[in-house]
Amino acid sequence: MKETNPQFPTIAALVGKTIYLRPMTSDDILQTYSWFLTSDPQSQTCHQVVLATPQEAAERHRKREPNPERGDFVIVRKEDHELVGKLSYFHLNMLNRSAELGYLVAPDERAQGYAKEGIRLLVHYLFRNQNLNKVYAQTASFNKPSIALLESLDFKLDGTLRQHHYYNGDLYDDLVYSLLRFECDL
Repeated sequence: MKETNPQFPTIAALVGKTIYLRPMTSDDILQTYSWFLTSDPQSQTCHQVVLATPQEAAERHRKREPNPERGDFVIVRKEDHELVGKLSYFHLNMLNRSAELGYLVAPDERAQGYAKEGIRLLVHYLFRNQNLNKVYAQTASFNKPSIALLESLDFKLDGTLRQHHYYNGDLYDDLVYSLLRFECDL
């Protein structure tokens, strides 16, 4: 049975020049979770990582209750319809009209502009369709490509969480970046 996600009826609007976004399915988890595992998981998040197999992660996704506070998408290259990344928003807070973003690009597809185009599409969707005022992302101070990506999208540094990210035996700062609706070219 094919999974659908009725939460995103306007998903067709999330089409860019070289990629499109679609809601993630449990089948997609097999691939995207493999990317996570090969991308040094603890470097991707400051939270404790509980590792699983891609099959276990897909099964957890299948059993997960729908959550209006998050949305998970895959980035699909238009040219050949191959999955090249994933994007998520979570911690959706309608009182503050904000959400946090997460992103991961397939190791062999990095530095091709897919995350930048995907984040731009998702941010526009969240500002227009969810009426958000702010999107933000947190990244480790050692993650120079992530910092460069956020800054290239005009995200501003909101603050530093000092010694917040334990990685390879050391504590690193985490940086919080945000983009406000009025700063975004809608």
